[in-house]
Amino acid sequence: MERELKVSRRRLMGGVATLAVAAGASWYAAGRGVFDDRTGEPFAPWTAFRGQRGEGLAELVRAAVLAASPHNTQPWLFELHPDRIDVFSDRSRSLGTMDPFLREMHIGLGCAIENLSLAAGSMGWEPRVEFETGHLLGSDPGRPRAADRAASRASRVASVRIEPGAAESPLAEAIARRHTNRGPYGAQRVPVSALQELSRLNGEDSDVEIVWLEHPNQRESFAAHTLRATETIVRDAAMVRDSDAWFRLAPEAVPAHRDGLILDVMGLGPLLTAAVKLLPRPSAEQMHDDWLRVTREVHLAGDPAVGVIVSRDRYDLGATLRAGRLWQRLHLWATTRGIAMHPLNQVPEVIDRERVLGRSPVMERSFNEALGLRDWQPTFAFRLGFPVQEAVGGPRRAAEAVIRAA
Repeated sequence: MERELKVSRRRLMGGVATLAVAAGASWYAAGRGVFDDRTGEPFAPWTAFRGQRGEGLAELVRAAVLAASPHNTQPWLFELHPDRIDVFSDRSRSLGTMDPFLREMHIGLGCAIENLSLAAGSMGWEPRVEFETGHLLGSDPGRPRAADRAASRASRVASVRIEPGAAESPLAEAIARRHTNRGPYGAQRVPVSALQELSRLNGEDSDVEIVWLEHPNQRESFAAHTLRATETIVRDAAMVRDSDAWFRLAPEAVPAHRDGLILDVMGLGPLLTAAVKLLPRPSAEQMHDDWLRVTREVHLAGDPAVGVIVSRDRYDLGATLRAGRLWQRLHLWATTRGIAMHPLNQVPEVIDRERVLGRSPVMERSFNEALGLRDWQPTFAFRLGFPVQEAVGGPRRAAEAVIRAA
């Protein structure tokens, strides 16, 4: 879901040295957001959720807006009713060719539904989630894509009914602390017991499962497929363009949009992040070349622990939303244990791209065979481990900005 930036040592040091001797370097650095400490309105939602009993339904939305979403697109809208909250997709916030069927968008919506449900339990309510049925945008060969394009910008995907009673979960307290960690992970492996605990979070859901890549040859194959998929994406001009549209590298872009990916969340560490902010904005092509390098040298280095969320039908609306709920639940649990998580979704993205272009499903067949998935379809892949550095939160839109009139 999110993309990373790395610069070569020569380019970094050369740029920093040039700026260091330039007149007015401090003024320039301030203008580039080098000293920004991630405070102010774009980051206020991280401290707005309290989860205290007696709060209204808007408090549940304050939890929902802190959920994970692809490229931090925050593709959600909410309607508040006396006994329920209706959750809508905002199709104007899609990743375009990176997510042609809105599969990743709906995984993000599932994440928001999970946060909302956990918050309801912490506030003394029993949430009951009801999903809409059907298939994702354009994924059904029997339905013309033109009809999908004519659909309204906002489409209801679920209702969360609020009833008396409480199903409180310890995961609720991690909602405001959960952040994607795109930096390096340490050599210590996540214990098998933790993976077993994570698997149990799936409950009795038969539509989605977690596949852990326990054998080194499986992880090696996963790494090879992920690198191949990343190379495919960076050679696809449309995918690069649509991905790049969600990078907020200019300081003024953060308060203007309150979404997307900023340098602070790329996992570079505070000193390198500050240095990179001094440099001119790289081209979209350069950024994605750097992402490929980071994928190889950081994300897949050291044989990380890897999990894949699989589904019986990758394009079923309910299954996709449940996959999102599961991902959010896993990430919250990991947060309470000091374990970092980071999506590595290049393979599912390329599978979608092959499908929408009508190409032979080369990536899907190869990946499924390598991992022995058989009747399951990959919809979300991720790494997990013990972080070298702490992750930080990116900008967020306030709950009041995503609550629509009923």
